[in-house]
Amino acid sequence: MGHRGQEGGNRDKEAKCWRIKRLMKLEDWFRFYSQIILDFGFSRDRDEEAAKLMHSLGRGKLLDSSILREKMEGRSVAVIGYALEEGEDEKIEEEIKITAGKALTRTRIAPDIHITDMEESVNTIMEIEKQGCILVLHAHGDNMDRIRRVVPEVGKFVGTTQGKPFNRIYNFGGFTDGDRAALLAKEMNASKISLYGFDFDGAEGLKRKKLQWARKILEFEGLI
Repeated sequence: MGHRGQEGGNRDKEAKCWRIKRLMKLEDWFRFYSQIILDFGFSRDRDEEAAKLMHSLGRGKLLDSSILREKMEGRSVAVIGYALEEGEDEKIEEEIKITAGKALTRTRIAPDIHITDMEESVNTIMEIEKQGCILVLHAHGDNMDRIRRVVPEVGKFVGTTQGKPFNRIYNFGGFTDGDRAALLAKEMNASKISLYGFDFDGAEGLKRKKLQWARKILEFEGLI
């Protein structure tokens, strides 16, 4: 387990701040991944197909992950989730801001990095890229249509998969956009990671089930 720092304030409404030591090993992630596949009935083959599709469409656009390390290493990072409350973004003072998925629509902050499986509109993703945001686009078996729609339209991006990494398609661990963003910051040796807008109990049905897995992953990594 990672070494925890100090948690700030109320668990659900205030940022959670951690100074991190241990990194998730790929074999740790694959143990989670095997359980998730069984729990949701996902297809490992389709995940691999999606990653190959992203690689094929993204040739020449795929960035080396070193661009993320250069941005985050030794710096404080805020990871912004969808459950961000009104006015909460005014409290964010970290050096680097990462938005996770549709959290982009919940904050007025211009992100430095955006982690997403591309549920947002193509125009929204293209607009933040024009503003200098580094895009981290995620491939999985259920978003191949989005890959086909988004990848041809963007400029450069870092590609990720939940399966075996290859040729600039990376796997830093994580299941939802939010926990992937936090694990990415940890992988890139951020000095401190603060979580904003993370609510694991506020959704229902399938979304809630996914968030419970995100919670387990973040707990395992000492991030909450």
